Amino acid sequence: MPAKYFIVSKKADKSFLKSPKNIQEKVIKVYDYIQANPTIGTKLKGELSDYYKVRIGDYRLIYKFNPKTSTVEVVKTEHRQGVYR
Repeated sequence: MPAKYFIVSKKADKSFLKSPKNIQEKVIKVYDYIQANPTIGTKLKGELSDYYKVRIGDYRLIYKFNPKTSTVEVVKTEHRQGVYR
């Protein structure tokens, strides 16, 4: 079931703009994949159990999918060293 709404938080957008151009291109492609299939990512555990992650090289894209409203919200797009903080 594709997502009807796709939201990118200000924090995710800011970190996206700071990332290298080749990563930005890959992130845009991943946005399309996530919108078509919101559960494509790996479900996180612990405190972040409501979120999914997608690996893009050394970068991680963290997002939340709400099946009731069919909404995907991208929370973070950062280097793997600091994304889970």
